[in-house]
Amino acid sequence: MLKHEVDEKYIDMIINEVKGNIKKDTLVDNILTSVYQKIILKLGTPKLIEPGTEQPKYVFFMGPTGVGKTTTIAKIASDFSLKRGLNVALLTSDTYRIAAVEQLRIYANILKVPIHVAYSADDIRKLKKELDKYDIVLIDTAGRSHKNSEQNRDLRELIGAIDKKERDMYLVLSATTKYTDLINIIEAYKDIENYKLLFTKTDETTHLGNILNIKLLTNADLSYIANGQDVPEDIGKVDAQEIAMQLLGGGM
Repeated sequence: MLKHEVDEKYIDMIINEVKGNIKKDTLVDNILTSVYQKIILKLGTPKLIEPGTEQPKYVFFMGPTGVGKTTTIAKIASDFSLKRGLNVALLTSDTYRIAAVEQLRIYANILKVPIHVAYSADDIRKLKKELDKYDIVLIDTAGRSHKNSEQNRDLRELIGAIDKKERDMYLVLSATTKYTDLINIIEAYKDIENYKLLFTKTDETTHLGNILNIKLLTNADLSYIANGQDVPEDIGKVDAQEIAMQLLGGGM
């Protein structure tokens, strides 16, 4: 687990929790099984996006720059629109980068779903009447530095434009980011409640310990894992069994 960069304090916690069930004659394989099961319990059941029933679900994707939010949104939009036949709309507030708007527009055209641009929370409120006719609205937010308090305040205002009952938040993080940097990123979003964790770029690292680290640090639910650039194939729900197996040296 150390080789996979799991934080020592979490390793100690898991071992201490397992110790109570271990006797002197307990086989090593049984000990490993207990640790494996404990990791699975710690990772929990992934919470995926579900469309609204009586009203649409507005799903905000937030996180630092360069983690692949826009591509991830395209993958999820494809699943809801093409595979599940739901009425999907895209909305972007990432007006800091023209390329980001155009990238999402290209995906929207391919999927034949509408796309809207919001420059502020007021824009979202004005668009809401039109967007309320959809099953689900996926919202791409600007990739912002966790060090920029003004940008983070803007994000909170955007989220606040949608009632709590209608919204969902996913914090998108790269599995390749250093643990110390992830801690700083998490700190920047501490005032946002009930977000889920979505990890990208798992195909670019052999160490997935940070998935367990950040899950335990935040106590937020895990959701999806994105493992490549292909749309819509390279995304799926977190598989706690596979992650636990890898963390214990069993591969994936």
